[in-house]
Formats: sequence, structure tokens, C-alpha cells
Amino acid sequence: MVSVEFEQVNKQYEDGFQAVQNLTLDIKDKEFLVLLGPSGCGKSTTLRMLAGLEDVTGGNIRIDGMKVNHLPAGARGLGMVFQSYALYPHMSIHDNLSFGLRMMKGTDKLDGNEISKRVKEIAQLLELDDHLDKKPKELSGGQRQRVALGRALVRRPKVLLMDEPLSNLDAELRHQMRNEIRRLHDELGTTTIYVTHDQIEAMTLADRIAILDKGELQQHCAPMEAYHNPANDFVRSFLCKHIDDLVDTANALFKKPEEVNE
Repeated sequence: MVSVEFEQVNKQYEDGFQAVQNLTLDIKDKEFLVLLGPSGCGKSTTLRMLAGLEDVTGGNIRIDGMKVNHLPAGARGLGMVFQSYALYPHMSIHDNLSFGLRMMKGTDKLDGNEISKRVKEIAQLLELDDHLDKKPKELSGGQRQRVALGRALVRRPKVLLMDEPLSNLDAELRHQMRNEIRRLHDELGTTTIYVTHDQIEAMTLADRIAILDKGELQQHCAPMEAYHNPANDFVRSFLCKHIDDLVDTANALFKKPEEVNE
């Protein structure tokens, strides 16, 4: 049972900028939650506070019921995938996947057989079996993003955090990787928090979405609930109108010639 709770969480920087304001949000065990909003809305800051990469100004963050505000990033049991692949170019794919496991110390340290077993399992899951001896430069963008995802998953994190992980991919690869990420979540059941500004990405991936604007939570519910019953004008404009415009554009593109001429 791995849930995440934000209780009246605030983040204010030294210059007075309030990035996150009184955020109260719960993420259930095994849930796929998407933090959605425009640039500067506070979604990445929220993720970074959970990860331990940003200090919390006020309020509490709990993982599995335990307050983690002052725990260092490495002690929180989280896996994180960034927009940048951040792979080691001189290492093989096998060594990139196993690097974090080999760096474990103390009671967490794993023997070589267990490391090899985990790498093999995750490589099969991500269809990277035939690429383990290659270097990152020999892989496509989609394959490199799979390695970055595998490096986080191989540590068997309590919670998986993903910050705009598909932004560097073209449209076709984004579509493929969305399906891949959702498939992996359904298979593994890892509690996942995913940051994006892309409304379609949010609607297709999420069990629930948390929509933010100017550091404040606007609505937190199932994607279709937000679409059919927007909480306010911001949600109506940012989510609903955007999707309606896409549908209208698609309908216009696929109209029959005689319909266009009418």
C-alpha cells in the first residue's frame, strides 16, 4: 500500500514568488495521477518537492503515511524519469540500467546475481533484450527513453515520478510511448505521478488528473469528469475548449469534399 499525500503544501522562493499555494492532494495506491497545467503553474515544483529536490516552505508531504519533508531524496524510495534521458554515453545499456543498483550501499546493497536478474527482467519488459550491449548513441529516441524508464523501474521504487518524459520525442513516438507507459503501469501497479502540459497526454494516461494554475489546484478528478463538469472557467478554457478545438479540427479534415463545398 503506497499512497502519497500533500497537506496544505506551499513553496515560496526567496524572491517572494509563490510557486505552490496550499496544495492538498491525495494519490492512491497503484494510481496513475497526472499533474496538468500550463507552463509556470507549479506542477514540476510539486513533483520536485515530493522527490526531495526542492524544500517545502509549509505543509506536509507523506509517502505511505510517513512524513518525508526533511528526508533526503535518496531515502524516499522514489524513481524519477526526466525530460532529458540523462544516460551515460560511455556505458552500455546494461550498465546504464544496473548503475543505480550497483551504487546501493549498506543493507540495500545487492549481489551480482540479483542485479543481473533485475536488469534482465526490466529489459524484457521494455523490449530492450537485444540492445543491452549497445551504447545509447546506437538507439533511437524512443529506445533511449525506455532505458531511462527502465533505470527508474529496476530499483523497484515505491512511487514513480515522471516529469514531461516525452517532450523530446516526435508525435508518433510520443503516441507509442504513451501506450507503453500505460501498459507498464497496468502490469506493475506502481503508484505513478506524471507531469505534463499536454491535455491529450493527460486524458489518455491518467486515472485521475490534478489541474493546476498559478500554483493552485483547480480540479482533481477522473479525466472525463473534468471534461464534462469543469470546476471553473480556467478548466473550461484550458482543458475542455482545447479538446473541443482538436475535435473540430479533426472533423474538418475528414469532411467529404461535397460537405466542404456546401
